[in-house]
Amino acid sequence: MKLKNLFLTGLAICAVALSVYAALPTYKTTSATGTAAAPSLAKFTADPNSQIRVVNVNCQSDTNNARLEFTTGNGAYYQTATNVASSSVTNQINSTNGLVPNSVVVLQHQGALYVSTISSFDQNATNGNGTNVVLASGGWGVASTVGDDIFQMSSTNYLFIGAATNGVNGDAIFVGNYGRPVLIRLTPALVTNAIPLVSAHYDSQGQN
Repeated sequence: MKLKNLFLTGLAICAVALSVYAALPTYKTTSATGTAAAPSLAKFTADPNSQIRVVNVNCQSDTNNARLEFTTGNGAYYQTATNVASSSVTNQINSTNGLVPNSVVVLQHQGALYVSTISSFDQNATNGNGTNVVLASGGWGVASTVGDDIFQMSSTNYLFIGAATNGVNGDAIFVGNYGRPVLIRLTPALVTNAIPLVSAHYDSQGQN
């Protein structure tokens, strides 16, 4: 009887261990294609309990001055009201502290990132609009939801890759801020360019 209990206990421990291991974020891959007007932009959504570490980038460029541009989220905000339309440039957010005009910002909505640029912002609760951020033309491009995460992106880190097909591999090509998204842009493009594959590891505090 004791042996049976020990066996069942062992199975329970293994099940818990496997469950925890399975819940840990691991590798994620994505891709992107682009044009001269809108170069390739690969996006990794934020996980509040993980840090994104880019480990592999394959890229195809048609210009010898092409470079990979890496950014990560710095300031974190959230949407406090649904925008009037997906193209609305004025959006209500919880705070304007730390916002910088012309900075890139992203909205994380239903597991996807939507990129825009700050045109201006205000903090005037007397006008009935509360705290607003005014985005570039086109707004978020999606109907937001109250509570959607918003991140102001960092300054850009560059990696020159030149023309033709290239691959970059490493243990940490770029490491984002903890709990923040990462954007990878391949620019410029004369006609078209592509990031056929980019891989990142989501490192959680529970991993070694």
